[in-house]
Amino acid sequence: MKKRLLTLLASVATVVAAVVASSACFIFFYQPEEPKCLREE
Repeated sequence: MKKRLLTLLASVATVVAAVVASSACFIFFYQPEEPKCLREE
């Protein structure tokens, strides 16, 4: 019974970690466009 509970807990933790990591990727790769007044031309 204890082993089954720990297996379930590990599975839930893995799913939560995957969801958090995938949502962080969208934030990490987002780069807003640079304003014209800050560009060096």
